[in-house]
Amino acid sequence: MGANCGHLYTVEVKPSRHDPGGFTWAIRDRGKLVRGSYRPHASEHAARAVALAEIERLIGHDGRSGGA
Repeated sequence: MGANCGHLYTVEVKPSRHDPGGFTWAIRDRGKLVRGSYRPHASEHAARAVALAEIERLIGHDGRSGGA
C-alpha cells in the first residue's frame, strides 16, 4: 500500500437537535458520512475530543489496522 491512504477526514460538531445544551459530532470523508454520534455530549469540546479519538482509531494510530 502507498503512503497516501486516500482519506480526508473532517469533523463537524453541532448543537444537538434533540437535547438542548448537548453537542453531536460527525466524521466525513470527502463529504460522505463515515461515523456520527448517537448521543449528545455535554460540551462542544467533549464532542470534538470523542470524534478525534474515533478518527485516530479509524486510521490505526492505536497500533491496530483500520481494516478488519
